[in-house]
Amino acid sequence: MSEVSINRYKIDKIHAKSLEGNPVNSPVDRDLRIYLPPGYFESKEKRYPVIIFLHGYAGNNHSWTVTAAGEEDQPIPWDKIPKNILEEVDIERVPTYEKLDEFISSGYLAPFIFVQPDASLHLPHKDGFRNLRGMVSTKGSFYVNSPFTGNYMDYIVNDVVDYMDSNYRTIPDKEHRVLMGGSMGGYGTLYIGAHHPEKFIAAASLSPGNIDIDLLNWKLRIPIYERILGKKFCERIGDATWADILDTNDLVYSKDNPIIPSIKCDENGEIIEFNQKAFENWGKYDLNNVIKQNPESFKHVKLLLNCADNDEFGLTMAAEKIHETLTELGIDHEYDLYSDPKVALTPHMLGIGYHIIPGIKFCLNFIK
Repeated sequence: MSEVSINRYKIDKIHAKSLEGNPVNSPVDRDLRIYLPPGYFESKEKRYPVIIFLHGYAGNNHSWTVTAAGEEDQPIPWDKIPKNILEEVDIERVPTYEKLDEFISSGYLAPFIFVQPDASLHLPHKDGFRNLRGMVSTKGSFYVNSPFTGNYMDYIVNDVVDYMDSNYRTIPDKEHRVLMGGSMGGYGTLYIGAHHPEKFIAAASLSPGNIDIDLLNWKLRIPIYERILGKKFCERIGDATWADILDTNDLVYSKDNPIIPSIKCDENGEIIEFNQKAFENWGKYDLNNVIKQNPESFKHVKLLLNCADNDEFGLTMAAEKIHETLTELGIDHEYDLYSDPKVALTPHMLGIGYHIIPGIKFCLNFIK
């Protein structure tokens, strides 16, 4: 990595005023990962559009979605994957800072600043579960303003946006600002976009993590874990991960009336009873309801929505519902429910990873 690249690949520390006094004592001082395009330091006058990318669940300041090649804090620990399995990954489609440099230098992408905020709650997995790197997984904020966990939407649209516009040569207006995200970040993209269409010209939601009542009994099985660790451990990881996600949804959406402890099932495992108040609380954050309550928002934001047709987190169904809602409301959007054999190891994580650069390309098309 060249010295110039190091200067352009940055991690700043910002003070998130919006998170002050949050109920779970999550850190107010946050790492902000910033990519500056080639040529940034050559001209002191040129200004750039900004893409804010929202990470997924369990992401934090030690697990970024896009990094320089070879860094340890990538979401998938490539060094832990056996070589014969790694060969199945289309590594050329995995986004890195070096690839962004290449695409910008070749003219395939217009120059832009790429920003990744840390929006973890910095609370540990409910059972202390550790990832493949041996680090305890952390809970996510879902990028909402919650009375139980803090104002993470305000953190993005106020603290992050203001910091970038004050400290870097951005073009500080809606027409030159884009919001993107995958999984929990895909959820956050649509949630924030629905509430703040005045901030972003375009939004790309990749496999949005909209968890509703139909997914409460979902059986998560991540194929790559079965390949590496075996079926039994894969099931254990899947059950523990899904239980923690639901536990976090309860914490963020309905701490006072949690839905998970109230669930009763019949002999076939079908849910027959649950806390109605909790269901109503969760419903306030369901993206379909959020979009219906803000029907004009995405008529002013260019929107991309996509997902793998075999997403192991059950988000294929979630994406389909959102697509139907957008269509019913007459909201123009690009929708892609894709089938890709190259994502078989983990349709969710690789599907998102492979679609980051195409998502960037989509959004930049609307920058004036």
